[in-house]
Amino acid sequence: MAGEAIRGAAGPLVDDPIIGHPVRAGGWADHAASSYTLAAAALDDGRLADAAALARHTVEEAREGYELYALWTDQIRETLGAEGVDQAAIAAGEARLGALLAGEAGEPFDIHAGWAAYTAAIDDVEAACGAGDAAAASEHLERARTLWLETHDRGCDLVYGMLDLVVRHLGENRIGPLWDELMAPMYETYDVYDTATHPWPRSMHRLILIAALSLRGHLSGPGRTGAIEIAEEADRWVLSFDPCGSGGRTYRDDDPKGPRMEPPYGFAVTTEAHDWAWGKKGVCVYCVHCCQLNQRMPIRRFGYPTRVIDPPTWPEAREGGVCRWSVYKDPALVPEEAYTSVGYQKPAAAGAEAG
Repeated sequence: MAGEAIRGAAGPLVDDPIIGHPVRAGGWADHAASSYTLAAAALDDGRLADAAALARHTVEEAREGYELYALWTDQIRETLGAEGVDQAAIAAGEARLGALLAGEAGEPFDIHAGWAAYTAAIDDVEAACGAGDAAAASEHLERARTLWLETHDRGCDLVYGMLDLVVRHLGENRIGPLWDELMAPMYETYDVYDTATHPWPRSMHRLILIAALSLRGHLSGPGRTGAIEIAEEADRWVLSFDPCGSGGRTYRDDDPKGPRMEPPYGFAVTTEAHDWAWGKKGVCVYCVHCCQLNQRMPIRRFGYPTRVIDPPTWPEAREGGVCRWSVYKDPALVPEEAYTSVGYQKPAAAGAEAG
């Protein structure tokens, strides 16, 4: 199945036997396109049922971000308190974040209300499609994207701001271990990528399509529509995000609110080279989770990274940092630098070679 279109789709979505839930039809490269753009094209073509299905699919693309941002905010707050940070200091830090994230009229940010507004707009898209009103569906679709963009970015900024409080009160060295704690439940699911029990072609399929779905949900790419790039090279598949819609956008001058490393935000980046941040200075402390999840943890658990990441760094990325993820066609092809940059040595045999 590797790289080939999933057959038998009656519409734009199909049940994927490897991932276990509906995904967009097509080969791996087809998953680079924005679901919003595809839905808009379906409306233009009069394919209203397809447009409704694609609009609804954006909710599944976005769901992980919504759920994790809410969860991580609470967990980071609990960590600060459990490790002795004064409650008044935590409250002051959160009040500062609240002021930064407030709406234009000063209304407090509420990620749950934002999610409800976004999903209600998707309901409106479906209703308009059902009524045969493509023009109204198009308006609702763009309103839904805008609502999710506003909610998503403020939710991501909230998590980043809470991590900044960790750096301020507990120190930069706390960030890597903290991400291990926050993502511990996700780590348990990664054994599906262990070649001792699962064929690597199945793992590649899952790694590429889940990454594409997630990064579309973060509204990556130019214009923040959820468009990414997926390209095949001789030894790997490369997914590129310009910008990544979660951490990558926080570096950029072209974000409407500017880089989050600068005032009025002043959020932390790494000031030292850490194994949990690719051995680089200037890594957004939110972006650290990608290093832990995709490289360090899999190396520890079964001997090789699942995705190898070339991240943007501050301040170079302010004018256009692209984040690139590589999924190699065999774990044995992963270069040594992907291990040494995160504090490990490449084993003599990796993946299928180790069997």
